[in-house]
Amino acid sequence: MQSTKKAYATKNSKFELIREILAGKTSTETQTKMSLLDVGCRNCQLKKYVSELGLGYSGVDLFQNSDNSVDFVSNLEDGLPISDQAYDFVVSLDVVEHLNDFEYGLLELARVTKQYLIIMLPNMAYAPMRKEFLLTGSFSGLTDKYDLTYGLANKEVDRHRWLTVIPQMDEYLSEFAKNNSFDLETIWFSPTGKRLLFVNLAKSLSLPPSLWVTASLYVLRRVV
Repeated sequence: MQSTKKAYATKNSKFELIREILAGKTSTETQTKMSLLDVGCRNCQLKKYVSELGLGYSGVDLFQNSDNSVDFVSNLEDGLPISDQAYDFVVSLDVVEHLNDFEYGLLELARVTKQYLIIMLPNMAYAPMRKEFLLTGSFSGLTDKYDLTYGLANKEVDRHRWLTVIPQMDEYLSEFAKNNSFDLETIWFSPTGKRLLFVNLAKSLSLPPSLWVTASLYVLRRVV
């Protein structure tokens, strides 16, 4: 039966949040070393945060990084060169919104996980984003991933294809989980720092999460 549990979390970074989630799901595993696939790993920063958990880490990215630490140089949209259910955990942070085919990306990530799929998507309706757009007519001060510029093809790999917002993301991932045999836990995430005061004020005023959540994290657990 699908879970629709929702929670809220603040951490210094999204990587700290992932470490906390993984720690809670690996603490009872003592016999078999578990594996993690980080899709969109870039410089493999997540590896540093989860190394203490004893996970077998592999990273996927479009390009090899300067440390030559990307295990699979591959485009998610072309399919991953990985067998079905090869990893206990598949993590993909701020990646799927870059894809032309959103659903295919999710299905491909789901294909290679044995137990958990963890997805993070940015909330572009966050109040500072709205303020930036209201004052300037663009998101350039916060992100250039929606800008229309000459020579666009040169930036194509790092552009957002979708305007992701909390209500639609939550509904979409809920339907995806239901139709692909996953339980779902949703965690609304905001990093600590100078905007935390705004977050706490918005919550106390019962403002909609679209205004104060910076990203939504979806933890999908495969139902056997």
